[in-house]
Amino acid sequence: MDRTVRKNESENYSNPYILCGLIAAELFMSFSFLGYVHIAPISITFVYIPVLITGCLLGPKESALVGAVFGLSSMWKASAFYVGAGDAIFSPSMSGRPLESILLSVGSRVLFGLVIGILYYLAKRSRHPLAGIILVTTVGRTVHTFFVYAFMGLFFPESGFGIENVINDIRRWDFPLFILIVDSIVCLCWYLYRTDHVRNFLGRIRKMDSVDSLARHYRMTLVILLVFFLCSSISVALYFTDRIGSVMTEYGLDLEEKAVYDLMHLEIQFLFGIISLALLAMIIIILYLKNVNYLYYKARLDSLTGLMGRQQFFQEGERLLGSMRYSGDGKSGWFIIMDIDSFKEINDQYGHPEGDRALEKVAEALRQTLGKKAILGRLGGDEFVAFVYFPLTRKEIDRCLNSLKLEVAKIRIEKQNVTCSIGAISVKEGYTGEDLYRSADRLLYEAKKKGKDQFVYGEYIQDRTAQRDAADQDGTI
Repeated sequence: MDRTVRKNESENYSNPYILCGLIAAELFMSFSFLGYVHIAPISITFVYIPVLITGCLLGPKESALVGAVFGLSSMWKASAFYVGAGDAIFSPSMSGRPLESILLSVGSRVLFGLVIGILYYLAKRSRHPLAGIILVTTVGRTVHTFFVYAFMGLFFPESGFGIENVINDIRRWDFPLFILIVDSIVCLCWYLYRTDHVRNFLGRIRKMDSVDSLARHYRMTLVILLVFFLCSSISVALYFTDRIGSVMTEYGLDLEEKAVYDLMHLEIQFLFGIISLALLAMIIIILYLKNVNYLYYKARLDSLTGLMGRQQFFQEGERLLGSMRYSGDGKSGWFIIMDIDSFKEINDQYGHPEGDRALEKVAEALRQTLGKKAILGRLGGDEFVAFVYFPLTRKEIDRCLNSLKLEVAKIRIEKQNVTCSIGAISVKEGYTGEDLYRSADRLLYEAKKKGKDQFVYGEYIQDRTAQRDAADQDGTI
């Protein structure tokens, strides 16, 4: 596969892990001293840095999402009685104007993330991407400040802040030093993200996700666990707030209702910080385990084609069969077996190196046509198998197999075009991998008898012994 295509696939597929990590980083900065420096009467925030990194590495939609997390976090931090008047307008409960506060706190940050993501998108496609990225990063703080002050002036003009305050931020004594640090961080992340080492690592993660047949069934479970963890964390905060109140009452110190609320508010902030660290640790552990699993997985692949070997293919196939759902809507999984027509003659006439090249090209054709919907294997010699676990209709699988034949026909050995014969059987409930293999193998034989270079569909074929036993049993009843 082309190196650029492989890198792009790795980048696109691994975005969820990177995005979750950046969201966790955003939460950690929001609920730790790293994110804010208080300068009366308002707080100056540095929490926008993960938004910049997201826009640079991933794209506008992702940076807008991280911007929303940024806005929600700042809205929560402003929802306490101990915050200053300049920060209180960011909270719907403290400002008395909920809609305007939400637009200020969340809307301005989402808009900032979207705009900065678009600017990075354009910069990376310019003639000098590194210079463009440095330029966008340099103006990033000013863009964020502009949107926040613009929204403050629009929705809360009585606060005394507006677009004109952007100049005051640029004139700050620490502005050049801060910009230099942020530029260095973003450029370093961009450089590391594009290195072969990181791209290869992300490619391994993508590969493990693509072959993990049960991964999609774990996602809802993971979401439920995260919600449970969050609710449990809030209950812990409520418990400790109540205990603190009880202890103070025991010593004759009665807390006002506002003080109890602020204590609970701080407890939840603390727990959000711990949750973000736990999320970062969980992502790192998941990526580490997937990388280890990839090394084990690769050791079991066919060395010539990179497809699964016999044992691995049937083990994965049995797991897929156990997790498939049979809807009866005309769609089903498919078991496919194919081999190269006259492969022995290719080896004899042109030599084994050309035969090996044909095998590699056929494996690549399988990946291109079925790789996103199926697991693929080479059982030995020129015998290939595919288990399409993504439900397809007869017409859809027909298009896939025709595309496969066309891709194989593009392979030339000297002046000869390579062709293949295929047997395909739909997967139904109760079938085993061995059942499907035997039936598809007989269909492949039928395709050979009909003249090769074609595919034959069929249903599950019982063993002759089983058929005779069934007939004898019917005769005795």
